[in-house]
Amino acid sequence: MIKLYTKSLVLKTTQQNDLDAVAAIWGDKEGGKYLADPYYQSGEELTVILEETPECPDYYFVASLLDANDVMATCSLGMENDGSGTWLIGYTVKKDYWGNGYAVEMVNALIDFARNKGIDVITAPVAQENKASNRVMQKCGFYIDSESAFKKSGTDITYPSFIYKKHLI
Repeated sequence: MIKLYTKSLVLKTTQQNDLDAVAAIWGDKEGGKYLADPYYQSGEELTVILEETPECPDYYFVASLLDANDVMATCSLGMENDGSGTWLIGYTVKKDYWGNGYAVEMVNALIDFARNKGIDVITAPVAQENKASNRVMQKCGFYIDSESAFKKSGTDITYPSFIYKKHLI
């Protein structure tokens, strides 16, 4: 198990017993609004994320406050499937914890983790209307590389997005 520490959080690789908490965060209509993933209902639907493939490794983390065990956020780092060597990050914070800087702490922890893995470039798609996540990207030193759009899985909703990029070397 991998553990990453920030000033307020511990991030640990997601385990089977975390999946119900992850599904509750991702499945929240407001908190999961800007995720490309569907609104999950249970941890059972997420077991596939724990299956690793050597050709396309993914790192899924859950976050808790240092002095607590409750999952209050998730974040991930995964290789793009396009063969570019670019890695993609994502994150979400449980609504009760919004506005405390935890997303910035998680993204910075992922940046350090990626750098230690020898990763050169990371990207993050962010819905243009998601003002909070756009601020997080800017605070963490990302720049807008391009514009795109993504569809919320299981819905007819498409979000125009910015593709943020950060070079680590």
